[in-house]
Amino acid sequence: MRRAILIALVVSMLMGGWAIWQTWRTQPTAGAPGQDGWVSTAWGPLGPADRDLLVRVRLAGLWEMPAGQEMVERASQRRVREVGELMAGEHLELDEKVLETARQLGVLLPNQPTHEQQAWLYAITKATGASYDWTAVNLLRQAHGSVLPAIIAVRAGTRNDLVRTFADEAMTYVNRHMGYLESTGLVDYARLDEPPSPPRAVVTRSGQYENVPVALLAVGGLILIAGLAVLLSSLWLQRRRPPDRHRAGPSPPGGVS
Repeated sequence: MRRAILIALVVSMLMGGWAIWQTWRTQPTAGAPGQDGWVSTAWGPLGPADRDLLVRVRLAGLWEMPAGQEMVERASQRRVREVGELMAGEHLELDEKVLETARQLGVLLPNQPTHEQQAWLYAITKATGASYDWTAVNLLRQAHGSVLPAIIAVRAGTRNDLVRTFADEAMTYVNRHMGYLESTGLVDYARLDEPPSPPRAVVTRSGQYENVPVALLAVGGLILIAGLAVLLSSLWLQRRRPPDRHRAGPSPPGGVS
């Protein structure tokens, strides 16, 4: 039984080590985009991500424009009022651009903010004084930070020339607005979403930077942990086992050897 346990332990640890070693050899793979939802236009194929970008930018303008207009009237700090005026005017420009782009591509856009965005507007409106400035700046900064990655992703991969041009313009506006908001000195960076975690990767012995399949690494780690647990349990049980009296030699008479 002891020999069978040791053999099983060695096999499991070898399998775990092999799984982890495989991560050093795996090359990253690229997947082709799906075809569902793609349509042809005069500017190239239009995909779901392209349409989603136009919708997101339109939604942003539907609540950030009135938020900026309100900041002009209610903010207690002059710089916050200035930022509100700048953002309201530039969102009007961006809204005209997204409406025209969507019209050319035949994309239907919303005409009112989402329930979440309406809640943000309400949170800003009900605040007063210094709390108003802080709430408006931080909610707007968080919103701009969440839409920027979507713009960048579409800009990097879109097959549509018109969407690519629009993404360039939208990215400029969003970056500029983030700078406006940060110039107030009120942005609480600890409340912002953390940057996405990079893909697990290793630098191999040959100097290459390669992706690590997380699932394979996890399986290998679990197998190694299980093997170590079995080994430690076996050693612990061995130490607690009482001595075998049948195999012990006879005691000397009178306790004298």
